[in-house]
Amino acid sequence: MSNPEFGFIFLHGFLGRAETRIAGRTFEYFRGLRAIAEEFNIELAVPQMPGRTGVADRADVASQAIAQMQASKIVLVGNSMGGLVARTLAYEFDPAHRIKSVITIATPHRGSPLADLALEGKNGMPEFIVDLFKDAVHDLSVFNADAFNMATPNRADVDYYSWAFARDVDEMSMLLKSRAKEIYEIEGLNDGLVSVKSATWGTCAPIQRGDHLESIGWSPARSNSKIARPYDQVDLWRQVIRTGLE
Repeated sequence: MSNPEFGFIFLHGFLGRAETRIAGRTFEYFRGLRAIAEEFNIELAVPQMPGRTGVADRADVASQAIAQMQASKIVLVGNSMGGLVARTLAYEFDPAHRIKSVITIATPHRGSPLADLALEGKNGMPEFIVDLFKDAVHDLSVFNADAFNMATPNRADVDYYSWAFARDVDEMSMLLKSRAKEIYEIEGLNDGLVSVKSATWGTCAPIQRGDHLESIGWSPARSNSKIARPYDQVDLWRQVIRTGLE
């Protein structure tokens, strides 16, 4: 029986899938999360949101998870773009004020310059790909961030927490290294997609040594104990859930 007081809704990021089934195996977006949720005996939902839409449409879909929650208190946890969805849900989709806290992980609260470069056609991404995901990319941009933050202020009765990630460029995998260099030249320390500056919101945990994919438990490079790879996402889930239960 789940803890009747607390329910946690985890929200995936851009292009994410809550679960992916391949050859009879199930892969969680938030790797290892369900086992930790059982450990804490909490009600858990990981809704699937549309992949090509912006924050508003994603929040509209995710709001169904709030309606279905049995718990009297709700904690929203968003990774990457999912953190912007979490803030939108708290501000616009909680008339009963059940949401107690919003926790964001590697979320571009102030946008990511990679999104701006994509919109400007300066990052080598084919135009038809950018057009296909244009609403989502727009909502992830630095250009849009100020307007979003003004339209989605923090609620006084909700606690906001954030986890930011970073690795030195030399520690990045080949998948993220060039992107990390681009962001570093503009905003400094980053996780390969989002800078520390952009990811900090509300009460901030110490900067975590990991890249953007490691923030959900998937490492795009081989293990290397000298640089603390892979990141221990299981411990992160425990930290996040304990914070939400406080």
